[in-house]
Amino acid sequence: MGRVSLMSALVLAGAAALAVTACSGDDAGGGTGGEGGTGNPPAVESTVLSPTAGTERSAPAADAPIGELAAGLNDAGFGLWRTQPAEENLVFSPASIGHALLMARAAADTPTGDAIDVAFGLPAGLSAHQAWNATDQMIAATAEAEEEVTITIADRVWPRLDVTPDQSWIDLLTAEHGASTEALDFSGNPAGSREVINQWVGDQTEGLIPELLPEGFIQPDTVLVLTDAIYFKARWQTVFGKYSNVTETFTLLDGSTTSIEFLHELELGDPRGQGDGFVGAEIPYVGGELSMLLIVPDSGRFSEIRDSFDQALLDEIDASFTTGPYELFMPMWTSNTQLDLLAWLSEIGAAPGSYPAITEGAFLDAAVHGADITVDEWGTVAAAATGLGFAESGPPEPELTVRADRPFLYLIRHRPTGLVLFAGQVTDPDA
Repeated sequence: MGRVSLMSALVLAGAAALAVTACSGDDAGGGTGGEGGTGNPPAVESTVLSPTAGTERSAPAADAPIGELAAGLNDAGFGLWRTQPAEENLVFSPASIGHALLMARAAADTPTGDAIDVAFGLPAGLSAHQAWNATDQMIAATAEAEEEVTITIADRVWPRLDVTPDQSWIDLLTAEHGASTEALDFSGNPAGSREVINQWVGDQTEGLIPELLPEGFIQPDTVLVLTDAIYFKARWQTVFGKYSNVTETFTLLDGSTTSIEFLHELELGDPRGQGDGFVGAEIPYVGGELSMLLIVPDSGRFSEIRDSFDQALLDEIDASFTTGPYELFMPMWTSNTQLDLLAWLSEIGAAPGSYPAITEGAFLDAAVHGADITVDEWGTVAAAATGLGFAESGPPEPELTVRADRPFLYLIRHRPTGLVLFAGQVTDPDA
């Protein structure tokens, strides 16, 4: 019997967190400063904060500007992408980061809120939150309809015990975002509070993001932490294995080559095509409402294509790609990324900002993001052998070959809304 794949599923997880600190110099909780010290921290004191009685998750608004919100969050994510090193593997979630800032935006003052609106292309006022609510519930319905698709998006607001955020903000996050609120003892037990939040994120991401908040993230003067976590698991619509994997060379950015194993498929028929300086294809997951868009720039043009990637180019790709048979060669890869977002958020005006709905004088002083991805054939050799039983009909003649044998870009999208759940680049599949 052949080798069984070590991974039996495609699994991704993304998480984003924002910490807000009161700009007054007062130590509201009388803590000793940071997470230092030795020994086990005391049990964490916590209090669950409830929305106003009768506040429930809103039904999706029929006229919610879903496309506008998705395009804005996507474009902001592509902007962040361009600030990252071109030479390294990367995975991150535009949806998670954008959603966290959308929730924070509702607590901001007018100048800070206006900056976030511009940076993330948000629809005006309540409609942005209604668009997220409709998108979130559409994605949940996609996952519910397919047994082999799992997508969970979870949010929690963590105020300091002595901080009471504006009730209307808590109610909005409950109604339009499904967020919960739990106050923690940041001042008296910052280390224990960080452990509680990291455990929650780890639980929401099935252990893929075990330590989102680094040591020192929570200080005694931290007044609130906002977390967003996404977990995604889906089977390819056409599982690889009918055609044997091939070992060929992958050309790195510096022109050197490495020998790796490629998945090989001849019977895909979803959108694919060629553009100015790249070839690409959209690979669907089971059910067809989720897909991975693979963009392989021509040799020597990786940085150019990556740095020009925005929603307008994505729209051009979608408009130009056509359906038909094509041949795909794609490596398997695993990546994980930890990002400090504060410098980027400062550039776009979201930090330090002002967030009076959290508490008077609150500002954004820390922001991190973590993501993890593993891509493989999702199957065993036995399953591949069963697939090979259909070879007698023969594959269609491919009109295009998409060979990801050099650095490439990828997006994982919810097709009905266009929202990019995850994005990344692979410059070395073996790194």
